[in-house]
Amino acid sequence: MREKDQEKINSDLKKVVNDHLLNGFKNRQHRLVDTVKEVRILNSEIIQDENDRDHILVKNIQVGARVFVIFGDDAKSSDNILVKNQGPLSFRYNKEIDNFELEEATAKFYDATN
Repeated sequence: MREKDQEKINSDLKKVVNDHLLNGFKNRQHRLVDTVKEVRILNSEIIQDENDRDHILVKNIQVGARVFVIFGDDAKSSDNILVKNQGPLSFRYNKEIDNFELEEATAKFYDATN
């Protein structure tokens, strides 16, 4: 896999996680995420099918995120959370842009913070 492919996949993963966190995600204390300050890909496993080089699955995704959660009526609190995926994400090679694209953004993530 080319370095630019890896960078594009990581960029797409960060965007998916960011969007997921801002779409009603609650942390382990059941507080709603208000803003996302940083998203870091800590671990992921990329599987490329030998029979179909244009298709990649990314699984075992672990992402660290620095977020602000709604703590009260007018209060926010910072939190560091670890999120993991519940199923693999599928990427397909797009010849027009010469890179991989996320097939569908139906990713499910959960708070795996200890």
